[in-house]
Amino acid sequence: MTASKVQLRQSKSSYQLLGTVTPSRMTTIGCALAGRVDILHVKRGDHLAKGEDIANLKTEVIKIEIAAAKAEHRLAQQQLAELQAGSRSEDVEEARARMEAAAAISRRSESQMKRIKRLIASNAASADEVDVAIADADSSEQLYRAAKVAYDRTVAGPRLEQIAQAQASVDLQGERVRLLEDRLQKHTVVAPFDGYVTAEHTEAGAWVVAGDPVIDMIELDTVLVEVAVPVSQIIALRQGQSIRVECPERPGELLLATLERIVPSADTRSRTFPILLRIENRTVDGIPILMSGMVVRIDLPVGPETQSLFVPTDSIVLDRTKHSVFVVDVDGQAGMLTGAVRRVPVELGIADGELIAVTGDLQAGEWVVTRGNERLAIGQSVSFAAEVE
Repeated sequence: MTASKVQLRQSKSSYQLLGTVTPSRMTTIGCALAGRVDILHVKRGDHLAKGEDIANLKTEVIKIEIAAAKAEHRLAQQQLAELQAGSRSEDVEEARARMEAAAAISRRSESQMKRIKRLIASNAASADEVDVAIADADSSEQLYRAAKVAYDRTVAGPRLEQIAQAQASVDLQGERVRLLEDRLQKHTVVAPFDGYVTAEHTEAGAWVVAGDPVIDMIELDTVLVEVAVPVSQIIALRQGQSIRVECPERPGELLLATLERIVPSADTRSRTFPILLRIENRTVDGIPILMSGMVVRIDLPVGPETQSLFVPTDSIVLDRTKHSVFVVDVDGQAGMLTGAVRRVPVELGIADGELIAVTGDLQAGEWVVTRGNERLAIGQSVSFAAEVE
């Protein structure tokens, strides 16, 4: 258990204004593709987690296209594998046999031409027979050369360019599959963040085109409060300072906001400047404490300087609509302090970092419990460690 002293500090007094709660994010979720809505999973008021399904479009056609694309991809992969494996030994043997047969025919034609030439020298053969023999020999020689080229090509296997073309075809078919799978994924509309559904724009069975809205959604994990501040007060504010917020619907809550932005452009009619406060929201029984459109009161520290008592915000105990602190009447002197506790009702004032101004039956220098106060009872004796101020 820890405790801290009540501090008397000089600070500005509060100046109350009204502000409006707005979501930290609000968006309209639309369809990325055209199609017919198969299922709409949500209704107005539902809470969604990031990535949760909102709606599904019908996917029968795209699934057939994906199956066909995957089959073409497998075909391209097999064709590439065939080229990478090179020529089969049976094909090489066949090419060698064809080359040797062509060589044998070429030798026979050459021999026959030589015999005809000898016969013509002895006038035993005509010139026509010589011409035919020469033509047969040339033809056989060309057939042999063609067979040898075919054999060499078979032995060498496919060219690198052919393998590269087949690889490119595999890559192309793979990208087509991924493109279709991406389109299939876009047939499911999902929540981009945690939030609440505020409107429905379609229903199951409806036809939507790309860009058509499906739902409106807001984020309330953190909320913004917009406040119009008079020009005479705006100069006393600074970005990042803590500001207390009061919600009439939640009178027992201690709400501390951070001044996030000061908009340096005045409303020409009211001569006020908008400021935006950010508050970490929470839920009670599934309902956010602060909801979009609520009107809240803001305690701006912009009034005249005054002395106020300050306690750590952790010392404030919430009891329905009342706030209080546990004060320890200390009887120890050093180290681990001891004493009995009493409960003191307080009214809250402005916030200053981790401290908050209070009014009540307190005096500067008294000890208030900052950790473990939720389990205390009036009159209970406690031992505590002093927090470093």
